[in-house]
Amino acid sequence: MREQSPYYQLSSLYLYLADQCNLSCRHCWISPGFSQDQKDGIYIEYLKKAILEAKGLGLQSVKLTGGEPLLYRDIYALLEFLAAEEIDILIETNGTLFNNNILEKMKSCNVEQISVSLDACTPEVHDKIRGVKGSFDRTIAGLKMLAEHGFNFQIIMTLHRNNLMELPGLISLCKDLGATSLKINPLMPCGRGKEVFRDRQNLNTGELIELYRMVEQEWSLNMDLDIIFDLPVALRSITDIKRRGIIECRILNILGILANGDFSICGIGQIIDDLRMGNLYKDSIKDVWRENLILAGLRQGLPGRLKGICGRCIFRFQCMGSCRANAYAMTRDLFAPYFLCEESYESGLFPDSRISR
Repeated sequence: MREQSPYYQLSSLYLYLADQCNLSCRHCWISPGFSQDQKDGIYIEYLKKAILEAKGLGLQSVKLTGGEPLLYRDIYALLEFLAAEEIDILIETNGTLFNNNILEKMKSCNVEQISVSLDACTPEVHDKIRGVKGSFDRTIAGLKMLAEHGFNFQIIMTLHRNNLMELPGLISLCKDLGATSLKINPLMPCGRGKEVFRDRQNLNTGELIELYRMVEQEWSLNMDLDIIFDLPVALRSITDIKRRGIIECRILNILGILANGDFSICGIGQIIDDLRMGNLYKDSIKDVWRENLILAGLRQGLPGRLKGICGRCIFRFQCMGSCRANAYAMTRDLFAPYFLCEESYESGLFPDSRISR
């Protein structure tokens, strides 16, 4: 088959190392199974081969996620390999499985960023969201270990209606723990998150925008903690955009690899079979990256084929419609509008100044 798009760099791989997690979070968008035992996951030799091939396509960074990436049996060997290949390493974890050995390995391998999930400042609220009693105490212990080992780390909070009042206390806790930043994520209505939406435990778009303004105007003034409220760029203030820039999913330059070796645009392939595109045990990552019809369709269609308000937004060339995985999960259309932007437009909250005329 003729190469479809040879000029797109594969700058980042998202490795979903384990399709299992030792927690059972209510909002998880890819719904991994539950396990407290280490798993084999992707065979390390095949993974190394794919990573080396990806370097020839422009690979610069790898994000290790899951499930819970520290359940991956070959995590030590993978860290060593990535460090030897001088590839930037980012890790997303729930922070409950840290010990001195893994932290020393992460330190020696120059892990660039560690993001740890913490949804509340009180054990009762966090444990209820995370589905396992005692998870708050274990995560706090893990965060303290990160600080003791000298890591810069980010804390990630996912907003539910029942942890909204925890936010001021969580900001204080982040400062006390020594976090460099707090990232506040809205819920995604896919995976287990669909049940949270059905129970109306999510914040609607108007509430999210109001909270964003409060965070920006009242809580972001203290520069000891960088607070990142993850709204689409069209809903953010000019001041915020100037300070932080346009931070969106770089969907045209990333590729996900699932725990069974399947390629996907990201972890969405774990719950949407339509978005799986070959497997590293039998397919070349170079061939998938350059020839797969799903990827070719995205490259040819973004942003020109975006629908709804996303197709009219002045930021569409930078934002690319925000999360295409979520759009497909909700509509089975890769070019459907992002749900938060469409809801804000229908509610009269989308800024007129951000709409092309």
